[in-house]
Amino acid sequence: MSFWSELLLFLNGLTAWHWLALGAVLLAIEVASTTFYLLWPGIAALLVGVLQLLFPALAGAASIFLFAILAVAATIVWKRSPFGRIAPTSHTNLNARMETYLGRRGVAAGDFVGGHGAILLDDTRWSAVLGEGAEPRGGDMLQVTGANGAVLIVRTVAAS
Repeated sequence: MSFWSELLLFLNGLTAWHWLALGAVLLAIEVASTTFYLLWPGIAALLVGVLQLLFPALAGAASIFLFAILAVAATIVWKRSPFGRIAPTSHTNLNARMETYLGRRGVAAGDFVGGHGAILLDDTRWSAVLGEGAEPRGGDMLQVTGANGAVLIVRTVAAS
């Protein structure tokens, strides 16, 4: 027997218990991951299992087709509903940590060479590149003007 004929036999032999087990497994993974990616396919699998218990003739390709339609349709409806949208947050720089350093002042950790060096902010040493101004020496005051990934862009601040 070829792989495809064995696969077809397996898919045609899916019972309601297979669908209920698949739904339970998908929902268990969803509970563990809390991503909402497997919620609707899990519910769709449970629904197909219940329908197959009520209507035993619903088997094989029809149950697989019904599962696919239910999972995709439920996911689309959920994502477009007000409940499925990610609520806006009051933290405008959430997941943009480097933006919290814009305008902050720190001290050059050492002499900058070729426009590259480090800045001390709070208790952390950050890689930095000089955006404008004269190349700072260790201990000079710097101000953060931007970020490129995890590298801060700085400028020298005149001593006051």
